[in-house]
Amino acid sequence: MGVVLSFMNEKQKKQMNLEKKLLRELSIEKIMNIAEECFTPLIHFFSKHTDILYDGCIDFAIEAYLLGAQFGKFGYYGESVQKAMTRSEQEEKQLLHELYEYALSWSEAFNITISHEVLYYACEHFIQTWWKEGFSEREKRIKLRLR
Repeated sequence: MGVVLSFMNEKQKKQMNLEKKLLRELSIEKIMNIAEECFTPLIHFFSKHTDILYDGCIDFAIEAYLLGAQFGKFGYYGESVQKAMTRSEQEEKQLLHELYEYALSWSEAFNITISHEVLYYACEHFIQTWWKEGFSEREKRIKLRLR
């Protein structure tokens, strides 16, 4: 008799291995620099000393990076970045809204008045930057046959 395998377990293992490989290419310092670039003009005390804000940004950057990486295989097969972004629009918007709510709650906690629209666009830029980074990294890995 043969061994019965669960394809869901195998798929999850394969996904975990891929994510581990992709995360090796990710730099925490790069995440911090892009977070600072996006949010410093809005939140004046946003610096390396505010660990609370950076921790959240790191989490959201990793999620957006991995989401973009999931759709990077479509780029390898000739699909444009914009078209692939529309495929993941729902998940991307959810990440965007969560980051926006996170940043808004911390700005209110520190009594900082920020235009909600400007904060939303900063969050959108941050999420899209990391989504595209993950997309291009996965596309590159597939081209190099690193999968």
